[in-house]
Amino acid sequence: MEEAFKESKSSAEGTLVQRSVLVVAIVLLIVAGGAALGAGAHSSSASASTPKVVYYVAMGDSLAAGIGANPTTNGYVGQVYRHELAHYPGLRLVSFACSGATTQSVIAGGGCSYSSGSQLGDAEAFLRAHAGRVAFLTMDIGTNDVDGCIQKSGIDATCIQGGVSHVSSELPEILGGLTGSYAGLVIYGMDYYDPYLSSWLTEADGRALALQSETQTVEFNALLRQIYHAAGMSMADPATSFETTDLARTGSYLGTRLPQNVADICNWTLMCSEHNIHPDDAGHAALAVSVEQVIDQVAVTTTELPPASVGVAYGAPLSATGGIPAYRWSLATKSDPLPPGLHLEGNGNITGIPRSRGSYTVTVQVVDQRTTTTPPTTRSASASLSLTVR
Repeated sequence: MEEAFKESKSSAEGTLVQRSVLVVAIVLLIVAGGAALGAGAHSSSASASTPKVVYYVAMGDSLAAGIGANPTTNGYVGQVYRHELAHYPGLRLVSFACSGATTQSVIAGGGCSYSSGSQLGDAEAFLRAHAGRVAFLTMDIGTNDVDGCIQKSGIDATCIQGGVSHVSSELPEILGGLTGSYAGLVIYGMDYYDPYLSSWLTEADGRALALQSETQTVEFNALLRQIYHAAGMSMADPATSFETTDLARTGSYLGTRLPQNVADICNWTLMCSEHNIHPDDAGHAALAVSVEQVIDQVAVTTTELPPASVGVAYGAPLSATGGIPAYRWSLATKSDPLPPGLHLEGNGNITGIPRSRGSYTVTVQVVDQRTTTTPPTTRSASASLSLTVR
């Protein structure tokens, strides 16, 4: 190419070289332009096929932090994340979990370092900064509020009462702060297994403590369920996965026949081997399955409809959780019709102006939008609801 730019010996020769260079330049421009167009088309196609980035936000205590798993990425949060990637190909995990966290420390800080000073503050800031891009949030919190109340000597009832009081007031505050920072945030809570069932192995006195701890665990989990459900949220149920109330001698540990709940604690946590309350890899897998079941299963969360009045405009939104929003609503095939004048919209709103008094019962059905799976699938749920028109 340098020869083409050398000074020519004659005017004609120079003109010929210049023309040759011009032709080559034009050809190069055409080729480059075509390549650029091709690259642009490829880039656009690739961009269209790139999954939208959405986030899985994890909050909670040592369980959410993966303590006990080897490595910690095998904790239940990591396993749930990998499982849900099939449903959300662009999913990214953001965890604010802190080992030892209580409901109080989530709000006020302590235990771990956070930019805002607290786990809740950092989570709220993240939610506000990523509006419309959070798929769901999981949380396990509360057990550390009462954990120290159970000792070999027995259960400190005053201590339990204090922990329950904290959870009763602070967990709703946490949930309110999160939902207030992100409209429509989907939160999945969690109850707890009972590590102190391992006391069964220490004969008579230990068995009495194991039974007492089981009772306390059932009551505490009922409180968590009440709080999450009052906030319109679903709750994973590891207590059932760990068969917490099953005292039938159907399990075993190291060749010893045991009640199933005791065997599960020994086999799925480090409690019987190291007196460590945390789950091992098998236990974290059980936790993950309990969370995945709730996330993947659609459930109608509306339990009652407000009364209506003849001739007065009516509006009542239905709600659901689990699966993959957005939801599509309809009346079930064998449902009775809505009161005359009312209809159910596809987005879940019951609207209209009632024309007839009476008591009605309808069965509503919700279907999720699992379009990110291959092939696309759906899951549905239904519920019977009563409506009074006055």
